[in-house]
Amino acid sequence: MSNEKNIAVDFSNPEAVDAALAAAAEQELAAGDAAATPKAKKPAKPRIIKVTYTADHDIKAGETIEFEYEVPKAERRGAVVGIALEEMTDDQLKIEYRNANSVHYKTVKAGRDATKANERLERVKAEMEKRGIQPTARAAAPVTAASVAELIKSGKISVEELQSLLDAE
Repeated sequence: MSNEKNIAVDFSNPEAVDAALAAAAEQELAAGDAAATPKAKKPAKPRIIKVTYTADHDIKAGETIEFEYEVPKAERRGAVVGIALEEMTDDQLKIEYRNANSVHYKTVKAGRDATKANERLERVKAEMEKRGIQPTARAAAPVTAASVAELIKSGKISVEELQSLLDAE
């Protein structure tokens, strides 16, 4: 709108007002079309590091060597990246289940669209079911007499509370 000129409009003349409104709407529409056109994304420039080395021996003392090094793009990391589900070992499949479950949870928690994460998790679950592998969860520590004694010593439960629970059954 910085290119438009301020033109005086005669508000007593309805045709002049209509013409001014039509011109303003046309300019806004033209500006909207220009803004709505998506720009093509440029390819990322490679990261280049310029290295300068001044020799203290070997070549000629004090001689400087300059060269450029292109830093390779970061690759996807992980133990199971690039391996098809059907080709994974049982341990790799368990790792993939944990990863897929984590991604699904974080996507849902962030309130984003979780369809891809859900599809990935379902594919992993189906492969695990096909192989007869149960999804693992962290097991709770077994309750032993020693663990109950520690709870009593630390004051988290009392002997009286424990006895009243035993008497109730």
